[in-house]
Amino acid sequence: MSTKCLLVIDIGKTNIKISIPADDGTTTSLCTMPNRVKTDGAYPHFDVDAIWQWIVEGLTAAAKTGPITHICVATHGSAAALVTPDPKVTGNGLSLPIMDYEWDGIETSNAAYEAIRPPFEETYSPRLPGGLNLGQQLFWQQENHPDAFAAARHILPYAQYWSWRLCGVMATDVCALGAHSDLWAAQKGTWSTLAKTKGWDKKFAPIRPAWLELGALESKICAQTGLAPTCRVLTGVHDSNASYARFLPLPVEQRPTVISTGTWAVCMHPNGDADRLRPARDMLMNIDINGAPVACARYMGGREFEEICRLCDTDGHTGCTVADIQAIIDANVMALPDFSGGSGPFGGRAAALIGKTANGYALATLYAALMLDVELALLDARGAVVVEGSFAENGMLCALLASLRPDQEISRLECTSGIAQGCLGLTNWRTKEHRAPPLIRSVGVSLNHLARYRRAWLRQCGKG
Repeated sequence: MSTKCLLVIDIGKTNIKISIPADDGTTTSLCTMPNRVKTDGAYPHFDVDAIWQWIVEGLTAAAKTGPITHICVATHGSAAALVTPDPKVTGNGLSLPIMDYEWDGIETSNAAYEAIRPPFEETYSPRLPGGLNLGQQLFWQQENHPDAFAAARHILPYAQYWSWRLCGVMATDVCALGAHSDLWAAQKGTWSTLAKTKGWDKKFAPIRPAWLELGALESKICAQTGLAPTCRVLTGVHDSNASYARFLPLPVEQRPTVISTGTWAVCMHPNGDADRLRPARDMLMNIDINGAPVACARYMGGREFEEICRLCDTDGHTGCTVADIQAIIDANVMALPDFSGGSGPFGGRAAALIGKTANGYALATLYAALMLDVELALLDARGAVVVEGSFAENGMLCALLASLRPDQEISRLECTSGIAQGCLGLTNWRTKEHRAPPLIRSVGVSLNHLARYRRAWLRQCGKG
């Protein structure tokens, strides 16, 4: 058993969690808070001051549970901090607020940005709405706030911003650069022509491995929280890549396709073919913690699930039975994408509900299974599949996916904290002390006319 005790700060787009994962696969959740966006100032941005106060409170509570030897931060992508660590700058060290990637006001720069962004074949980064392409965020900030942009000494990916706040050392995790940023040439393993032309590559902090012990926890934070000065802070990691990292110790031909779920559902296919990737279907290359490209397809899974439940006036935790799913199929009730406003394989299509159901949770569950089926088909993912995150808690969803893809082994993580457990694996990366994650095999359910319903649903999705 490891003598290390890791605390994970998981900053997702919807919620923020602090937890302590254990070697036996269990995770103790210490506290959770919603991730709120502030709408004052030049553009909507993350409330980093409130998050920092909450983190300090969480660290204080964690110190009372026992020794914490390491801290790892995992965050969503498409966010970066322009940092100016000048003694005259008080508080959070930012020269500009960290932009909320869902802000559509950035799209006033679309034409100018399109003229300079690299081709898909260089970055394997699809054109996305709002600020989901990090390169467009930096472009907009530099064009609209040139003095503040120039004042920033470094650009830090979101996870490394928090790591810097904790230990005072600046770094960049390559996973964040490889998450549809337009900043990384995926197959060459270097900065994109955009990053080099704009000089942003020189402004980013040095690239460091996600698993590196970046530095010791700042003494002032130790004094505030009661944590030991020997506590070490890792570089930190992009959240989906933390989940995927658990399977990297396997030979590449044995790695499953990992579906990391939360606000987003990201299908990560280790043996994927770059030539199959279609930017119009929200397909891309991610970069794993070793710097290798990973073929991906994604949609806003958690967000769309919640939206379908809301439209059906159903609680998002109701649950459903096989009978509920069968009733939806029999009545030809359908949820048709896109419920996210421009993302996913049917991005830009006008969302619609056909018919009515008494159980919106069941409809959202069937919709999610169909969308994941589409993603896996697009990637031509034929081997084992592992679902982790919020969708792994939905046994019916995973069973439906097994029904839709009977020739594949569909499993879900026994624990739903794939990100935290992935971060725990980073603490042992150098020693190669890796444990296979516990999985639960999903068995398909018996439904009448499921294949016919899927064909009809796909036809409807093809309209508009």
